[in-house]
Amino acid sequence: MLQKFGIGIDIVKIERFQDKPYLKHKNFYKKIFLDSEIKYCLKHKNSAIHFSGKFATKEAVKKSVHQRINFLDIETYHANSKPRIKLKNKPNYNFLASLSHEKEFAIAVVISEEFNVKKK
Repeated sequence: MLQKFGIGIDIVKIERFQDKPYLKHKNFYKKIFLDSEIKYCLKHKNSAIHFSGKFATKEAVKKSVHQRINFLDIETYHANSKPRIKLKNKPNYNFLASLSHEKEFAIAVVISEEFNVKKK
């Protein structure tokens, strides 16, 4: 069994999501986030912080995997207060993720592991 690892990092200015309120830009959000992610972010008082963190995580995932992937193929969620990631139709990936917010920025780092990779 061969293994392939990748790493991705992304930083997002929270203001980008503060300037685009969900209620006025639903179509924009629905192109990036799954319904479960939108629901999670909107339950918080400052949803822009959470949208920016999820966006940074999705961008970091895209950078860590070795193939093209759509935002809506990436599911982000929390388990035991830690960020978790699943890919639609690609169960052969494991992820480690770290997410942080500081003043006007959100940053995410993702390490991906692709398993059962066939040798070329």
